[in-house]
Amino acid sequence: MTTPPPASTRNRPSVALTLVYASTAVTWAAYALMAVALPFRFQSLHLSVAQYGIAIAALALGMLLTEAAWGVVAFRLGNARTILLLGVVVGVLYAAVGVSDSFLTLVVSLGLLGALFVFQVPLMRWMALTAWGPGTGGQGSGVYGLFSGTGLVVGTALGPLLFVEFGFARLTILVIVAYLVGVSFTILLPWDQVSLPPRRRGFARHIRAVFSRPFALGSALVVLAYFGKSLVWSFLQYYSVGLFHGTPSQAGYVIGAAQATSLVAGAVLGVLVDRWGAGQSTPFGFFLVLLGAFGTLFSTSYPEMVGATLVFATGLGWLSASLLPLALGGMPASQQGTAVGVFGSFEDLGLLVGPVVIGFAYAGYGVHTVFVLVAAVALAGVLLSLTIRGGRLGDSPRSATESAPPPR
Repeated sequence: MTTPPPASTRNRPSVALTLVYASTAVTWAAYALMAVALPFRFQSLHLSVAQYGIAIAALALGMLLTEAAWGVVAFRLGNARTILLLGVVVGVLYAAVGVSDSFLTLVVSLGLLGALFVFQVPLMRWMALTAWGPGTGGQGSGVYGLFSGTGLVVGTALGPLLFVEFGFARLTILVIVAYLVGVSFTILLPWDQVSLPPRRRGFARHIRAVFSRPFALGSALVVLAYFGKSLVWSFLQYYSVGLFHGTPSQAGYVIGAAQATSLVAGAVLGVLVDRWGAGQSTPFGFFLVLLGAFGTLFSTSYPEMVGATLVFATGLGWLSASLLPLALGGMPASQQGTAVGVFGSFEDLGLLVGPVVIGFAYAGYGVHTVFVLVAAVALAGVLLSLTIRGGRLGDSPRSATESAPPPR
């Protein structure tokens, strides 16, 4: 394995990092193409919004149950053969979702897809997080979000339109092709030139080792953030049409604009996160999410709803740049792959609980209730993150990547 140059000399993306970004963008675009069309697929099958919430929760549950495990073995996945094998399996699971025509088959296929789709996320995310050198965790996390978010924006904007024009079956074929193209970038990555931390044995020991106080608090906050994220990412298709009288295509554009806003905010504000410290930055993100939820509640027109959604998305982008560096806190490089995977499982927990709770609140108490619910969750995030800020936890701008050698 080639010895990496000093971190201080690495201030430009390498070939390996460029392929990481390309693979991330394309695979998430494929995911978004299908995910954003799922509500319309459920409607065409005459399935309820509550059933849709359960199915999305099954997708998140699959991620939740496996992402920590993928994090433990993240540094063992750095080879073309393993990535090719797992990528083909994920392609088959996308096909299974495409041909499913009942609630049960959709739930099962989405759950399995969630469990396998995230196999390369901890490794890719760690490489992006540490790529810019020590003290740049916010920037690295924000730039990773820029590329994953770009994929999500493209997929989200095109998904409803392609569903209307071609139907779910043909959309699924496009999803599979796009996903396999994205995986091919990872396969082509020069793994013999990537300096990964040494592999260590012991699954349970790895999991226990990452649970420092900063990690536990950061993980709790990300559950709250991703609970709130479900409001726009999973339910705007419903309330923008039913409450604000938009169209399905407009819903796709608004979600795409929200994702674009979130990713640009994460990339730009990541520099401030590194300068101020993750603990100092986090309350501002939750405060913007709170304003966005209440802004949607009190909107009286479609443009007002769009404006509130963009404020909401800016807060989520700020949190995307600050919460992972906050959680990693000065953790040794050998534990960071596991930590990124476990942290991702807490994100998935928020995505699991959010759609179920929001879906049942929407169906049982009306659409306005869900805005109040998400605002309350955001307020809890503000208060918890203020206690962290008060204790100056995670405020060191260099804490997240101090000991991590960036990939070449």
